[in-house]
Amino acid sequence: MKKFILPVILILLFVSNKMFAQGMMPPAPIKSALLESMMGTWVSQPYEMMGEKMTDEVTQSMIMNGQFLQVNVKSTSSSGFTYESLVIIAPSEDGTFTGWSFDIFGKKAISTYTGTTKDNQMFITGTSSWGSEIRNITMEGNVMIANVSFKMKDESGKEMPEMTNSITYNKK
Repeated sequence: MKKFILPVILILLFVSNKMFAQGMMPPAPIKSALLESMMGTWVSQPYEMMGEKMTDEVTQSMIMNGQFLQVNVKSTSSSGFTYESLVIIAPSEDGTFTGWSFDIFGKKAISTYTGTTKDNQMFITGTSSWGSEIRNITMEGNVMIANVSFKMKDESGKEMPEMTNSITYNKK
């Protein structure tokens, strides 16, 4: 009987491992012409932000089997200040997404995002402890235009005047 049970157990283990492995295949990468057009490194034209002239370098790539859009931002001001952030966007096949932003200001500045895409545009709404933002990004070949609106709070929690920008990026 023992001679019969051991081979049966081994066969069952082999079959169950094969079945489990087949069920654990990752989903297909997210396919989006808009996201594909956003890949690469982009450099902004100088723009005004909180009294400073800023220039951004943004690198965007799909990561982890094409399931997430990773955005690395490095902004340099005319006075030498450097701002950096990491944005992770989780797109869906239907054009909706969620996301998170982490930057040099740490835990208190983590932003969460929701949004949609349509044709050559991405519409983003974000919130964090410092306030809210709306970004509308339009892709036009090797040009990316971000229209941004910020509603921020000062250190006492009082809302500051709304800031808006239209930032033009050129593909590097």
